[in-house]
Amino acid sequence: MDIVKLINSYRVHQIRAGEKHRFVDISIVEVNGRFFVRQYKFAKRSWYDAFIENPIGAIKCGETVIPIEAKVPNDKEQINRLVNRAFWKKYSLIYGLMRLGFNTKKHEASTLELISSSV
Repeated sequence: MDIVKLINSYRVHQIRAGEKHRFVDISIVEVNGRFFVRQYKFAKRSWYDAFIENPIGAIKCGETVIPIEAKVPNDKEQINRLVNRAFWKKYSLIYGLMRLGFNTKKHEASTLELISSSV
C-alpha cells in the first residue's frame, strides 16, 4: 500500500486515539514522506491529549484503516515551517482563513507526527 499516495488523495481524513475511541475528522499533511496533524480546538479530553498519554491509534482514509503511533517530532522547530507550507498547499484558502482566527504558535506547538506501524 502506498500510504503517501493514499493520504495525499484525501482532503479530510479520520483519526482515532487508542482502540476504543471513535474516529474523528482531521486534516493530515505529508512532508517528505512523513505525516503531520495539528490540534485546532483545544477541548479537554481531546484526541491530542489521548495521544500524548498513549501514542497508539489509527488513521482512516475511505475504508482503509492504518495503525499509527503519534509522537511529537524531534525536529519540530525545523519541520513546522514545512508543515505550514504543506497545509497552505493542500488547503489554500481554507487554511488561510483558519490561520486568521487562531493563535498559530499555539497550534504549531501541537504538531504531532503520525508514524505508520503497518510498514
